[in-house]
Amino acid sequence: MSDESTDQLLLFGQFIDLYYPSIFSAISKLTGLTDEKELELITVNVFDELWKNRDILLKEVRPPAFVYRILIRQVFAHLQKLGYEDRIMALQNTVLIDPSFYALGSGSLSNDDRPPVDPDKPLDP
Repeated sequence: MSDESTDQLLLFGQFIDLYYPSIFSAISKLTGLTDEKELELITVNVFDELWKNRDILLKEVRPPAFVYRILIRQVFAHLQKLGYEDRIMALQNTVLIDPSFYALGSGSLSNDDRPPVDPDKPLDP
C-alpha cells in the first residue's frame, strides 16, 4: 500500500472516530429505529459511501452538507427496504434539503451537473 493510501485510510479512520456518534444519533432520530444492529448497518453504509466518494467530499465547499445528503439517502434507502413508506413521507415533509438530493435512484450528491445516481453504487468522481 502506498504512503498516500495509508494516509487516506488513517485520515478517514479519524473522520469516522470523530463523526460516528453524530451520524449514528442522527440516523436513530430520523429512522425512529431502536435496533442497534440496524442503526449500525445504516451508519456503516453512510461511511462506506463517503469512502467511495472521498474525492468529491474533499472538493466540497460544505462537507457537512455532503455528509448529510449521503446520510439522508441511506436512511431513505433503508426505510424503503423495510417498507416504511409512511416514515419516508413524514421525513420528506420535514427534511431541510432539496428532494433531488435524497430521491432514491436519482439526484446528485455534488453541486455540479452529474447524471442521476443509484444509491447502491459509488459515484464517479
